[in-house]
Amino acid sequence: MAMEILQIVEPGRAEIVEVDRPSPAGGEVLVRVQAITSCPHWDMRLMDGVDIFGRPDQPQYPILPGREGHEMCGVVEEVGDGVTDFAPGQRVVTWRTMGPGRWGYYAQYAAISAEDLLPVPGDLPDEAIACLELAMCVSVSFLDMPDTSGLRFCVGGLGGAGLVAVQLAKAAGAAEVTGLDLLAERRALAMELGADRCLDPTSEAGAALREDRRGAHVDASIECSGSKEAAGFQMDIAGKWIAFFGVLRERPERTQRHQGLAFQPYGTHRREAAEYAMKRIRDRQLKLSPLVSQELALSRFTEGIEILRRKEAIKILYRPWD
Repeated sequence: MAMEILQIVEPGRAEIVEVDRPSPAGGEVLVRVQAITSCPHWDMRLMDGVDIFGRPDQPQYPILPGREGHEMCGVVEEVGDGVTDFAPGQRVVTWRTMGPGRWGYYAQYAAISAEDLLPVPGDLPDEAIACLELAMCVSVSFLDMPDTSGLRFCVGGLGGAGLVAVQLAKAAGAAEVTGLDLLAERRALAMELGADRCLDPTSEAGAALREDRRGAHVDASIECSGSKEAAGFQMDIAGKWIAFFGVLRERPERTQRHQGLAFQPYGTHRREAAEYAMKRIRDRQLKLSPLVSQELALSRFTEGIEILRRKEAIKILYRPWD
């Protein structure tokens, strides 16, 4: 039986190709994919011919089919030998990426290790659960952090990860959450999701925040933009510690101003973090639906990339059957 799958064949060109539908091996589950949310940073760089980790020999084209789609929910179609936790017809969501050398989830079907899946609770719509993997990634930082309860907390960069961080900080008991972003629309959404105030770091209010004594307004911070300049801003205002989320290839120079500031590097993806995020979703302390700005058929992937480049969407939810 054939299926359709996306493949980035060269920089700037993605195609829908037809391949044989995979069969689940032992310990695997065949999932009929219902929705995949974009990972903007990764997707755009693959289309640009740039490796997200800065490896000089990567990426190599054509990219493996289905990659880099990894935030996915769907319905179990078939289970392989030894799988007892899932059954056909059950809704599931991925909590980590597919790993090296495997096809991605920008596809109609995917064969996935049962260990990489969690059941979808209740009747959550696809947009409320598809990017659980992102929520897991951010939750890694929160599980590794010192206690945030009662702290004045700052989130730098209000893309998908930053908007998750705003909500997790509130759920963790932060006394005040400040969001920083250049885009007014994203600052407004962060306020809707629980931030107490949001600033443009290049504004007069942002400059005043930075000019004051370190720690005068912010006790702790998480940097989610991946920008060296934004990370420098966060380092200048956080009084106790700063956590770095995701890929930050170039860290700002540490100066006398940062004496006594603790730095928390990014940790390890793990099921515990996925279950932490899932609990927050079940308890209605974490909403993922607002991160989905638009839905498109998977065949319109290239159009979605241009929407993301123009920053007209935070995430796009792709439908592989439309």
